This record gives sequence, C-alpha cells and structure tokens, in this order.
Amino acid sequence: MVHEEELLDGAARVLAGDHSASMVQIAAGIGTSRATLSRRYATREALLKAVAVRAIEVVDGCLAPLDLAQDADADAFDTALEDLVVALMPAAHLYGFTSRDATVLADPEFRAGVDRQDQRALAFLALGQQLGRLRADLPPYWIWYSLWGLLDAAAEGVRDGHLAPRQIGHLVLTSFLSGTRPPARPPAGAPAP
Repeated sequence: MVHEEELLDGAARVLAGDHSASMVQIAAGIGTSRATLSRRYATREALLKAVAVRAIEVVDGCLAPLDLAQDADADAFDTALEDLVVALMPAAHLYGFTSRDATVLADPEFRAGVDRQDQRALAFLALGQQLGRLRADLPPYWIWYSLWGLLDAAAEGVRDGHLAPRQIGHLVLTSFLSGTRPPARPPAGAPAP
C-alpha cells in the first residue's frame, strides 16, 4: 500500500511533467490504479488540493535553517543557506507543479502559506545582505525566485534524464551562489582591474 506522502509526491512529479494529466494518467504514473487513487481523492481537484497542502507542509519543514538569531554571523548564515538549498531540493517537484497550476494558485489557503514562507525567506535573505554574504543590489524577492528557478530546472533535468540526482545539489548551490554573492573585493593596495 502506498503511503499518503508517497502518493502525493508521486502525483506532484507526474503533474510537474504534465499539468493536464488525468486521474488515470496520474495513477499510472505513480504505479497505482485509478480506483485506488479515486478512493482517496474523489476528484482531480481534491487531489490537487492535497498536493498543495503537502507542498506547504514540506517547504515549511525545509525552512528550518532560516531560524537564525538576528546577531548571527556570516559563517552561520552561509551554513544555513547551504542547508536551505539542500533541504529544498526534494521539494522542487512539489513547487514545480504548485507554482504553475491555476487551481492551486487560486486557493486562498495555499496563497497564504506561500506568502508566509516568502516573508520568512525574505527576512533571511535580507540578513544575508546585511552581513555582506549576498548581493545588496538584488532585490530579496529576485534572489528567492532565482533559487526556486534553479531548483525547478534541476528537477526537470532529472525528470528528463539529463542530470543525475546526485549532481543537482552541487549544480544548484554553485549556480545560485555565483549569481548572488557580492563580487570579491581586491585586497587593499591592489591595482584596480
């Protein structure tokens, strides 16, 4: 018997690849029968709602590294940022579907959950900017959206067979950091380029 979380994660993976997948296609994609899926979720809309709730719960759990004290130093921020990126990787398929589905996006509970998560992440990213660990010339929302864009691209690359799951952690982290870290300052007294 498939556990609820596995079923919802599987449904999200199928839907991330085909937003219009029917209940029959979703069931086949997760290796169960339409009847089994329908017993748990009477309609496609009920399934979408359950996937959205699962996405909020999973991402909430991933945001734990953001709970730094306001007096955190640069090293603590860097560690928390790496932990955040690693934690979010398994949630990319949930985000990849829920961030694009009109039915899910119209759900006020889902929107409230996303808004709450965004505010938590933005406060964390602003701290990184204050500490000089993230570029101050980029809006925090851009940094947050950029991270999700990379995670979504990684999930798609794995789904399409172009990337190995073990590769994406390094690829996402290095790509993210290379675009969001402030440029290195030349040592004092060094000639300008």
